[in-house]
Amino acid sequence: MQPNEPGLFDLEDEAAPQAFEEPAITDQQIASIRQAFEEAGITSMEQRQQLIESCVVRPVARLRELQARDVRRILQRISDQQQSKGPVTGSAWDNRDEDTWIDKL
Repeated sequence: MQPNEPGLFDLEDEAAPQAFEEPAITDQQIASIRQAFEEAGITSMEQRQQLIESCVVRPVARLRELQARDVRRILQRISDQQQSKGPVTGSAWDNRDEDTWIDKL
């Protein structure tokens, strides 16, 4: 081996990899979250904050603290919560989806 040749474990100095910065939430995404809350009937700020924090698993004081990647999960959770409410009148028996054998008589 020649003195000028790099050794087996002599690695070139590499620049430190740059940290990936998550994109911040956009105005359009904030508007879509607010609209989804309104459509779902979630008007309490406490309920909104609890729902958002349950999605991102960190404390959030303002919507601007969210990242763009959080929006899809939040919108999905709002949609799921809205669909799970179901009808508020009648009983579970009255609100069933399919006919029972009694109904078919």
